[in-house]
Amino acid sequence: MNTTATTATTAGAMPTNLDTSLGVAFFGFSAGAILFGITVRQAYQYYTTSTNDKLLRKLIVGAVCLLDGMHLAFSMYLVYSLILDLLGYTTGPHVLWSLKALGSTQVILIILVQGFYLLQIWRLSGNLLLAKKFAVAVQIFVIIIAILAVAVGAVFLSQLQKINVIYGFDTSFEYIVYMGFGATAIIDCATAAAMCLLLHKSSAGTIKSETVLETLIQYFIGSGLLTSFAAILCIVLYVAQPDTLLYLGMEFSVTRLYANSLLAISNGRGRLRERLDETIELRLPSGMFFGEPDSASLIGRQFKDPFSRHSEPKYAELAGSSPSSPNARGKYLGVAVVDPFSPNSETKYSPVECGAHEDKNLSRSSSRSYTV
Repeated sequence: MNTTATTATTAGAMPTNLDTSLGVAFFGFSAGAILFGITVRQAYQYYTTSTNDKLLRKLIVGAVCLLDGMHLAFSMYLVYSLILDLLGYTTGPHVLWSLKALGSTQVILIILVQGFYLLQIWRLSGNLLLAKKFAVAVQIFVIIIAILAVAVGAVFLSQLQKINVIYGFDTSFEYIVYMGFGATAIIDCATAAAMCLLLHKSSAGTIKSETVLETLIQYFIGSGLLTSFAAILCIVLYVAQPDTLLYLGMEFSVTRLYANSLLAISNGRGRLRERLDETIELRLPSGMFFGEPDSASLIGRQFKDPFSRHSEPKYAELAGSSPSSPNARGKYLGVAVVDPFSPNSETKYSPVECGAHEDKNLSRSSSRSYTV
């Protein structure tokens, strides 16, 4: 097909309603530009705080940011070409070229992000807490999903280069669109489900690990549902009004969602590590261990040393005695205590006859009836 025929076909097929053509493209591009700002902010945070990450992860994050920036540039050029085309300038080839470049960049970025999550699932499957059969099943699942993602992406890219209009595609390419976005939604949901299952089975049983795992599970569920919803919404918008550019307004933001999901989990790893490493403080009354005996407290009650000089006798019979004397201490305890080695103790040592050898042993006896 020559350039003149392509130009005529594309220019003549442009929708006349600005709301469903240039309007939706402009608002979709604006939303995508805002999300790209978030991508840049998260990328800056990652490279300034995660300096100890592996080189492979840094390269993946850099490639995702680069592809997202290229996607934004192609989106900008597509909107610019649409404006010129609607003003009467012949820009059909430029519109088609930018749309093909936009779609190609989007497919590569999505496959890269999905591959990153599948790689994490593969690594988690080697956890010692998992059964061997379960780990093998997870690895087989990862291989199947990876092959599916690459195959669908390759088919979509090959058919994308054959289009000559930007809306109202023929039936053959419509099936490719449904297959591409539908497979993307299925892969995202399956990846999120597998990741959540692995995290649940990898629990160590501690409070801190449970909290971190719950946070990760909530994140993967949210990100998986969000990207799946975006892919399904592209199909719904195209099916609802195939002769408009409604689907294009959503496509401007799809890659931003994938890029931000990858950057968010990369930036959140540091905070999750801190939560795992933090210590648990036991807040107990300091007076129990470091206070004076007469000022120590436990649950609001005051405990006093009954043997201190300023303590009052508990029993009336001790009113005239010294609280620090052994007799007084014994009566505080309810038992009379006598020091058998005191000078006043009636302890005597007497020789005892032991059989025929008349060995003399020392035995100690006391005239008191009770001793402690």
